[in-house]
Amino acid sequence: MTNPRRRDVIVTIQGCRLSPDPQNNHLVNVVTDGSMVRLPQGYTVSYREPFDYDEDSLTTLLVEGERVTMLRSGGVNTQMVFEEGRRHVSYYETAEGPAAVGVTASRVDTDFGQEGGRIEVDYGVEIAGSIAEESFVHIDVRAATGPWLTVPDGITVYRDDFVN
Repeated sequence: MTNPRRRDVIVTIQGCRLSPDPQNNHLVNVVTDGSMVRLPQGYTVSYREPFDYDEDSLTTLLVEGERVTMLRSGGVNTQMVFEEGRRHVSYYETAEGPAAVGVTASRVDTDFGQEGGRIEVDYGVEIAGSIAEESFVHIDVRAATGPWLTVPDGITVYRDDFVN
């Protein structure tokens, strides 16, 4: 039986991470497939990250109005909460052991409906009280109907037929 609240989606992720050390700056441009589920309190969007730690890495975003929670499982397990103007402590579980980081979003803007939507977040990450990086991410989620999108130059395309 199919879930009427579940929808196959195309997820476009564009972002940048700026570090105090310019050698560690990072740009991300990815198009992948995933699924979106409508919940009473908002939406979840789940997708595999091809540029991440391993093939088993799954990211799930819970969008509840202007609050976005990111859960990652696989090579690195973490939960990050983004709320404009609020600091949250997040924990990363890595092969080297757990690490606590502070995450403060200076801007969270979401617009979601049954056909998909967008998430934009500007946030800083601090480790041991010092800013380790500033990041911006724009995530666009669209229903996966009809032909595949034409992908602009410079964007990595990844398709995973095993996303739930």
